[in-house]
Amino acid sequence: MRKMIVGTLLVVFLLSGCSNAMADIYDNESKITSDTNSFNLDGIEQEIEGNSYNATIEKMEGMDTVWTLDTEEETTVDISYDITLYNGKVKVVLIYPDGELTTLAECISNQDNSSNSTSLTLPRGEYRIKIIAGENTKFDISLSITDGSFHELGL
Repeated sequence: MRKMIVGTLLVVFLLSGCSNAMADIYDNESKITSDTNSFNLDGIEQEIEGNSYNATIEKMEGMDTVWTLDTEEETTVDISYDITLYNGKVKVVLIYPDGELTTLAECISNQDNSSNSTSLTLPRGEYRIKIIAGENTKFDISLSITDGSFHELGL
C-alpha cells in the first residue's frame, strides 16, 4: 500500500512540475534581457535582404535575437514591422545597453495583426531586438530597420 501511495505521489509531482520552459519565457523580463537565446523552432522560412527581414514561422516557443546594433555615437533608426499571428502569442522587444526593454509590437490573440513604423534615437551602445513567442505560436513577420544587422532565427 505504501509503495502505491508513494508511486502515485511521484507521478503527481512529476506531472505538476511539467511546464513548457520555452513558453514560460514570454513574461520573464530578466530572461528576455539576458544575452542568451532559448527556443523551440519548427518550420521556418526566412530571408534577410539588406535592411529587411521576412519570415514565416510554423511553430516557435521561447526567444531568439533577430537584430543587433553596436553604435559608437547617437543614431536614429527607422523601424517598421508587420506581424500576422495565426496561433499563440508573439512580441518584438528592443533591449537597451543597460538591460531595459521596450516592447515594439505584441500580438496576443489568434488572427491578431500588428503593423507600425517609428523612428528611435538611440544613444551610443549595443542594442538587440528579440522575438519572443508563447506556446505553439505560428506567425508571419516582416521587419525593416535602417541600421544594424539582421540575424536568422534558429542559428
